[in-house]
Amino acid sequence: MKRTIYCLLRGSTIFGLLLLSGCLSGQPSPDYFYRLNLPDPATHLDPSPLNGTLQVTRPWADALTAERHLVYRKDGNASQLNHHAYHRWVDSPTLLLQQEMTQYLRKAGLAPQVVTPKMRTKADYVLSCRIAKLERVLDQSPRVILELEIGITSLNDRRTILLRTYREELQTRNLEVAESIKAYNQALSNILHRFLTDTSKLSLLQLTDANL
Repeated sequence: MKRTIYCLLRGSTIFGLLLLSGCLSGQPSPDYFYRLNLPDPATHLDPSPLNGTLQVTRPWADALTAERHLVYRKDGNASQLNHHAYHRWVDSPTLLLQQEMTQYLRKAGLAPQVVTPKMRTKADYVLSCRIAKLERVLDQSPRVILELEIGITSLNDRRTILLRTYREELQTRNLEVAESIKAYNQALSNILHRFLTDTSKLSLLQLTDANL
């Protein structure tokens, strides 16, 4: 009887060790990290449409979009979203967008000074942004969708001098995440170019009244 129990215990131990060994020997899925990297703006505005310091605040988004995991949806179901387990942004996309927008608008000459709140500089204008959509669409026509609501407010009288919603939907060559990142960069560049065009069309009277 004792020998039987011993054999059963020994067999269970060996089986457990073999199972554990198999689990440990399996290769874990690697993590992939991505950043935004915009090209320089095609034009430099001279003179600057905004006469003063522009502060670019950190965009906001829903809880899922603000996470580091890349968001996607399938089969044309716009109501159901998922996120990738192993494909992530290097930081929250809200922070990545703030950084890229600040650099792009500074290089484009939107204002003499383009800063973030961390600079603790007195600002004349504030740029706010809401990320409405930042998602991959994985179906027979793979693409990315980027939709931003961007506004400029004068801090002198708290008047909104520009508020627009911009949407870009760009197809990708395949389902690879790297292709989607390229498309995101192009989409954001297109949106900021359109935003610069809209801002440069603001009348001098509008901007002057905002700073009186």
